[in-house]
Amino acid sequence: MINKILKIMKKNNNIITPSQLETYGISRIYLSKMEKEGIIEKIERGIYVTKEFKYDEYYIFQLKYPKTIFSHNTSLYFYEMTERTPIRMDVSISKNYNPYRFKDLADVYRINDEIFDLGITYKKTPLGMKVRTYNLERTVCDIIKDKDSLDIEIRNKVIKNCIKSKEFNANKMFEYAKKMKIYEKVKNYMEAII
Repeated sequence: MINKILKIMKKNNNIITPSQLETYGISRIYLSKMEKEGIIEKIERGIYVTKEFKYDEYYIFQLKYPKTIFSHNTSLYFYEMTERTPIRMDVSISKNYNPYRFKDLADVYRINDEIFDLGITYKKTPLGMKVRTYNLERTVCDIIKDKDSLDIEIRNKVIKNCIKSKEFNANKMFEYAKKMKIYEKVKNYMEAII
């Protein structure tokens, strides 16, 4: 059974949680046993890794707090639209979710449930792990809406970079802006920088 778990972990970038293990019909008891034998290491509550694991703060953060979505500056970083590595993570959460466990670790944006899922996608972190983030169109809407999230010069430069990207769809951005009730703000901003 230990070899089977190690194979599962290898496919999962050398990391596993008890709930992930149970999806394979394997009891979580094996994780404690493997940890005691020094085969795997527990790096956080409920997160086990092999010796080959490369620590990825973004992936670990989202494993610990699965109701978060990377947004704003962090999303721009994943899309390589900014030259700066974010000092703190930017995450969005539902207004009904309490961020008390991680509010000191990240800048938190509370979002209404009606638009929370708008534009969610998966992107790879710099270490190659897949995490949930907002797409470029939603990210542009967010940084226009939350104007204090970026310095104005940086914001203008970043938005121009986003618009030039092959992944960017202006029609989708305006569709999101309508749903977020910021259509006029986005339209005026785009007219001003183009």
